[in-house]
Amino acid sequence: MSAEVRGVVTLQQATAFGSQAEPLRFPVSVALFPLEGQRLPLQPPARHDVMLQGNTLWPPYLVLHRGDRLRFHSDDGLYHELFSHTPHPRQGKSSLEVRLGPATVGREASLSMDEAADWHWFCRIHTHSYARVDVVDTPLIRMVHPGELFEFSGLPSGKWRLRIAAPGAETRYLEVQALTAPPPLEVHIAVKGFAPGAGALQPLPSVEQLYPSQPGT
Repeated sequence: MSAEVRGVVTLQQATAFGSQAEPLRFPVSVALFPLEGQRLPLQPPARHDVMLQGNTLWPPYLVLHRGDRLRFHSDDGLYHELFSHTPHPRQGKSSLEVRLGPATVGREASLSMDEAADWHWFCRIHTHSYARVDVVDTPLIRMVHPGELFEFSGLPSGKWRLRIAAPGAETRYLEVQALTAPPPLEVHIAVKGFAPGAGALQPLPSVEQLYPSQPGT
């Protein structure tokens, strides 16, 4: 009989006096990794789009499986010089860079995201532009609202590792057991902020906007 891992994540805003009681409503990513040699499902590389419009990168938060493609697209007729510092520089490269603009420059650019890391994208021209792209080494990814049940079903039993992340929050890793009809896990994460250089938390899109066609559980 197949096993499951399921649970609920709550985000709380961190303050000088602890965490506020009211949970925040920002999207949360949950990824599952095998710890005992369990086989992961094979999936072809997917394409994920980020739209550029002036100072805005949309969506501002994505989670990709390693090997997926990330495509930037702009229709605003402006020049954009995007960059993200490489977490582990190789072959003398310290960053990834993308240039977009009018037709002579190109309105699209696509990258294969082959390194598992958290990539923070900025623009040299539009200083308020920002997007975070997490690349993980598993296809088992769920995007949920805080307080909404996440579920991974049809799993081999045994130990797995959960990765729970959200913009402005410290990424957490938990060792979990895949069981038949397990009770839901309860995970609480404190969020300190989201927008770089801004003290206030900024509103994020809903899960449906981030992942309009995410796979079912």
